[in-house]
Amino acid sequence: MRIYKFMILFALFSLFSCQQIVDNYWERKAEENYSSPYKGVYIGTYSGSDQGTLHIEISAKNFVEVKRISTLSAVNETFEGGMIGASFNQVQSRISGFAILGNVIRSPENTYSGTWKIDEGNSGTWILKKQ
Repeated sequence: MRIYKFMILFALFSLFSCQQIVDNYWERKAEENYSSPYKGVYIGTYSGSDQGTLHIEISAKNFVEVKRISTLSAVNETFEGGMIGASFNQVQSRISGFAILGNVIRSPENTYSGTWKIDEGNSGTWILKKQ
């Protein structure tokens, strides 16, 4: 009788393990097929204690590349980060400290806006249009 209980428990455990393997497989497939709804090129300007142009490219996997050209401080740099949903996540230059804050949730004017900062006292706003 004990052997039957053991076999039944083993069979049930095996079924749960197989189901987890199948679930993991479909979860990986969904991640592979994911394409960000925010994918694209966004071009615009920033202003405040510094000003210039921004060229932001968001990949299908929510990877963000920012090209910034300052018209005041003559800085020309490229830096990277990521997205969480529509929000920029740690999109900050390691060299200058320039950080993009905000998200790409569309406004009624088909523009996107947010804030930026470098350090205390150096900040402002940005505005972008999707190309």
